[in-house]
Parts: sequence; C-alpha cells; structure tokens
Amino acid sequence: MVKFLSLPYLVKDLVFKEMEPRELLLLSLCSKRVQKSIKQQFRIEPNKGFRITCGNNSPESYKIYRYQDVDEKRLELIVDHKENDKKVINWKYVNSLDNLDLLKEFKFLNDLNVKKMFDIELKSGFIFEINGLRCRCSISFDPESGIPTLYFEKNMMKKWPMELHKYCVDLFRTNSDLEMIMNLNDSSDLHEPQTIKDLYLHTSFENLNPKIADEVFEKAIVQNSLTLIKQDLEGYVSDDSKFWKIPNVLVRSKGWVHTRDLFRFTGKNAYFFTMSGPRSITQDMNAFLKHWLSSDNTTLETIIVCGYFSSTEDLFDGIQTSRWDPEKRPARYVSNTPFKRSLSYTAAGSVFLPGLNFGFDYLDCTNAIDIVRESDGLIASVKRRDSIFFMFVWHSKLL
Repeated sequence: MVKFLSLPYLVKDLVFKEMEPRELLLLSLCSKRVQKSIKQQFRIEPNKGFRITCGNNSPESYKIYRYQDVDEKRLELIVDHKENDKKVINWKYVNSLDNLDLLKEFKFLNDLNVKKMFDIELKSGFIFEINGLRCRCSISFDPESGIPTLYFEKNMMKKWPMELHKYCVDLFRTNSDLEMIMNLNDSSDLHEPQTIKDLYLHTSFENLNPKIADEVFEKAIVQNSLTLIKQDLEGYVSDDSKFWKIPNVLVRSKGWVHTRDLFRFTGKNAYFFTMSGPRSITQDMNAFLKHWLSSDNTTLETIIVCGYFSSTEDLFDGIQTSRWDPEKRPARYVSNTPFKRSLSYTAAGSVFLPGLNFGFDYLDCTNAIDIVRESDGLIASVKRRDSIFFMFVWHSKLL
C-alpha cells in the first residue's frame, strides 16, 4: 500500500483536486496528519460559505412533494445557489444505534419509489471526533451520488451541526458565512445563539404560535436576511422580538406583522404581508410615515407592504408632500435589496427562485409622492400599485 502522506506535494495536490468535498471530509477524519495536509493544500474557490439544510417537516408539504426526506439534514458548500452547489454530508438522528432498523425508523424510506436505489446497509461502530466532540455513529452511502449519511443518537442533536460547520470552514478554508434552511417549529439544531447570515424558512401550511418565532430569533442571530414564503402565524411577533432587528426581511405570510407596529422595524429592507382592514391600515401607514419623518432613522431603505387596498387619499393626512422633481432625485430607485432568492419546490427538489417579481417595474418612482424629513433633508418616495404600498428612501449615495 502506498503511504499517501509520503507522496510528493504535487502528487497529493493532484489527488485532492480530483476528490469531492464529501470524500475529503471523510479522509480528513482518518488522522490529524491527513487533516493538516488537506488544510495546507486544498481550497475551494469560489465559495460563499456553507448551508445547513433541514428536511421540510410539514405533513402537507410531504404529501405534495414525496421526494423530500423529512428526517434528513445536510451540509452543502455554496458556490452559486444553483447546480454547482456541492452536498458534503447528510445526517439523521435515531433513538438508538443498537439494532437500528432504518425502515422502521424513517417513514420516508418506506414511501420511496421502488425504482430509486438506496443503500440501507449500515456500517456501524464508528467514532467521530470533531473539535473535541466525540460521538458514536453509523454510516451509509447513497450508491448514486456517493454522499454519506451519518446516524447519531438524538443526544447529539444540539451539538453536531454547528461543530461540523466550524470544522469544515477550518478544513476547507472557506468563507465562514453560514446559511440555513429550516422549519420554524424545529430549532433543535440551534442549542445556543448562533450567527446565521441568511435564513430561509421551509413552506408550511400549519399556523404556529408567534411565541415560537420569538424563541427562534432569540437563538438565530440573523446577520443579513430572513426569507419565508408560506408560514402563517396565529398572531403577531412580540414588540421586543429580535425579528425587528433583522436587516432584510421578506415575509409573504399572514400574521407576523401588524401595520401599527411597522415603526418597530430597524433594519434596511422589508416586505410584509398584512390583512388589516382598509380604514385601519390607512391610519397605521399614515402614523408610520409621520413616525419616520420625526425619527432619526437613517437605516431604512425600502419597505413594501402587500395588502394595502385603500386609496392614498388619506395616507398623507397632515404630511407635506410634493411631486417628482428631476433636480432633486432620479426617476428610478436603485435597490440593493438582497431578496434575489426565495426557496421554492419542484418535482426535482427545493430550488432557489427570484425573490421579488411584481410583473411591473416597482422601482419606477416618476409617479410617486415625495415626503421630506426636515431634520436631515432625507427624501422618501411613496406610492401604491396593485394593493401594494411602496416606500423608498433616497440616501445621499443614490442622488
């Protein structure tokens, strides 16, 4: 047998370049010397960090999208949010590794199409040690992709995911940013406050208590954006929820936010869906505009509220307004909003699709009404179209 570590540097480099991240990860666990060699010689570029994806646990979603393995969690290397993203490793939690029967443990395997290959022959008795975390596990391999699946007992649920992420960032010398796709009703992978750059919530048809959302955002410190398409709440997030501090929020579901609380948002860009009545929403939006005019908020860039069916007749009550003046601002707003992607589902699995698509140029502000904050001269353009309220703030960099 060739002593791999004794091979010349160039030979090892060529071998590493032919290997997939999932293979390198498993190889790195053979010894600390192998791990060191990979760290010194291998690097994946370009990359945008890692993503932890949890299976969608919504019963209704499972009935529609039978391909989804609700029990599976995985780590992926983000390259372009398309087909070039690389699956590194999967894992699942079981009650006990002793006498483990996968067909009894996981409903998904029983529902698989018989034509799909799946290796349920477990290799057991492995001990994984990562960053001082030592754990017993079993392993199986998908015969089509070669992606390994590790099986841990449930007491590892709150320890393994984040330690794995730290280990892979160090091993592959990647961007440390972490992206997550998870279910709002299952934050078991977040055992302590965890910084997450971008958080996507799975589609669910279950109405949840808003306290669940408040609790999640106590543990998930969202650094950049939160995106969700369908996850209704039975009420609204609390006044002091850390949800309000997320820089960029795209929420296309009922509940979550009442228009009377819009002033609590301290981030940059927001898209909210509301079910408020015509009269109350006009009053709330008028109060929001007055609050912004009297505040020192220099962070807000864009706020969009879907469900605004009222006219703008009373929206500007008590507020001085003006029409577009080409000498004061451009005709079209330049948006840096990060909502370039939202999570959707197809017959092939979950995919990323464009996040905002109105069917018209929503950034056109030629017919918008302008308001000016006296304290600093900041201009905001406000308009309504197709039951959607738009507000764009013209910071100096845009003028």
